[in-house]
Order: sequence, then C-alpha cells, then structure tokens
Amino acid sequence: MSPNPKSRNAVASRDSILAHAIDEFAAQGVAGARTANIADAAKVNKALLYYYFKDKDSLYAASLQEVFRGLFESVQPMLESAISPGEKILRFARIHFEYLLHHPHYPRLIHQELSRAASSGAPSREFGRMTSDHFAPMQRAGLSVVQQGIDSGEFRSIAAASFLTAVVGMNAFYFISAPIMRITRGVDPFSPESVRNHIANSLDFVGAALFADRAYGIKLAKKIASAPTALPTAATRAPKSKSTLAKRATHES
Repeated sequence: MSPNPKSRNAVASRDSILAHAIDEFAAQGVAGARTANIADAAKVNKALLYYYFKDKDSLYAASLQEVFRGLFESVQPMLESAISPGEKILRFARIHFEYLLHHPHYPRLIHQELSRAASSGAPSREFGRMTSDHFAPMQRAGLSVVQQGIDSGEFRSIAAASFLTAVVGMNAFYFISAPIMRITRGVDPFSPESVRNHIANSLDFVGAALFADRAYGIKLAKKIASAPTALPTAATRAPKSKSTLAKRATHES
C-alpha cells in the first residue's frame, strides 16, 4: 500500500517547521525567537505550527531534542559495539567533530543553555531532560570504554573524565577559533583540506597520548582518520537545519 500523500505532506510540514525553528532558536535564543518568523520561513501558517507544537516552549524543547539526539544516536551504538576500546575512542573523536561540522547549531544551542543556567542558577527543564536522556548515558559509555582500555592494557593509566573532556574541548574550540584562524593563518577552516588536516592531527594526538603502545595508537589513528567518514548515516535522518557551512563561513569572515 502506498503512503498517504496527506501523511507525507504532514511529515514534511512538521520537519520544515522544526528545521527552521532550530535556525531561529540558534540565532535569536529562546526569548528572541518568534514563532511568526518560523512559520513564515517554513511557509506554513501559525495555526499549523501550533497544531504540531502547542506553544513556543514545546517547539524549543523539540528543537533541542532533535539536535542533541542526533549526536547521541551517532555515538552511542558505536560505544556499545564489540570493537576495541582504542578504535571506539578514536571514532568518537572523529564522529564528534564531524557532527559539529554538519550541525553548527549544536554548539550554539549548548552555549545558550549554559548561559541560561549560569544566569538562573540552574539548567532549564529542557536542558535537564537532554542531559538525562543523552549526555549522561553517553558520558557513562565513554568512561566505561576508557576504563576497559586501561584494564586491558591498551591505554595508559589516565583520568578518563578529564581525557574525554579534553577530546570534546579540542573539537569544540576548533569552531570557536575559526575566525582567528582566518586572520592569523589566512586559511578557510572549513575547506576540505583544513577539515581533513584537523581530523588527522586531532586523532594523531589522541593516539599518541592515550595508547600504551604509542606507535600502534598513531597507526590506528591514521587508519581511522583516512576513512571516508565516521559519521553514521543515521545522523543525517533528522530534519536538517537550513544553515550551511557556506553561510557559517560568511558570518565568521
């Protein structure tokens, strides 16, 4: 039986609203975002927007869920798979970077939520749910992988939580420092060559720093860095933001 065209249109309308909502919330924050702008960009009326999402808070919660769920679904199955701890950590480092590359609103929304938490003294209900649903399970899995690697002798004895924070920070700072790279180095940090170089260099650093057999760690890092991509296809199934790398490059130049 073929799908109902009306059902297809409904899914497309909801996906479009959500994609443009992610754009609007990332650019304007929760307080500054306007549902009228989102409806106009999605080419739907506000009545339809409120049919799918009862109010702006519900739409914001769905936007956070959509963006944060993508990274979790890209990483968690790999961390729970049967491959070696070393390969898991190196793949995590690459998947995390590639996810930020293809989902530029992810770090912006996190920054906004952290700023809201700092000003109010507590995380928002929406961000608390994201932490419970996605961040906490992902961190537990990552810590377990590092400990497994230490116990098996594949990794040096190292503080697992600090190491994972360093890996995430190394990737996140690449995007924060992009405007500086343009000025000081005269390079496009989002060109294919620059992206390949960051992946190769960051994985080489992880391999050299983490593995008990440093030469093996560097060799495995090179293998994983040279693969076409580490980002699972599932990560692209969510409604995509309308922002592109070209738009981001323009804003940062």
